[in-house]
Amino acid sequence: MSSTSPTPPVRAASPSAAVRLCTGAALPMAVLTGLWITAGRALFGAGGLLVGVFAVTVLPVYLAVTGLACWHLLRDARRRRSGATTPAIAGALACTWVLALIFGFLVPDRVEGQVVSAASAVLGPDVVGLSAGFGNTFGILTFVAAFATLGLAIAQDRRGRRAAEGRPATEDEILDAAGYDGGRLD
Repeated sequence: MSSTSPTPPVRAASPSAAVRLCTGAALPMAVLTGLWITAGRALFGAGGLLVGVFAVTVLPVYLAVTGLACWHLLRDARRRRSGATTPAIAGALACTWVLALIFGFLVPDRVEGQVVSAASAVLGPDVVGLSAGFGNTFGILTFVAAFATLGLAIAQDRRGRRAAEGRPATEDEILDAAGYDGGRLD
């Protein structure tokens, strides 16, 4: 360290094992959780008419959103020395997966004239009403988390691309590069 440089350079922390695991599992988990939401309840004898309906409605949308998020986060991760995504995106991914697993467990279906869900097959028929009510809530939360993950991944990909090109990556850097003076009327 020289006398002209009083502070040592900041070294970026390497990503945790959980962040690296989320990065590697992003695409397979997008497919698996999508299939779980669509037909996972069939493993518990609760697969009925909605499996086909979800296969043409929910599954394509879920795969499109999570697939795009994976594409952006993996593109950004390849630019990084660690090859992993950011902790924020890894956390959003993990939340999406947990919510999707709960949603798939709770979503009800109609089998032989009876309303059932994976939860009611495991916990008893008394929980089918709660399962339906909370299933809707967790369905909404699953898609909110998936879209939030997509937004974070797009923003990080853009920020990483601009930094790799040597261009300003943040709003402050853009304003500084443009010579913005804060709007002073001197």
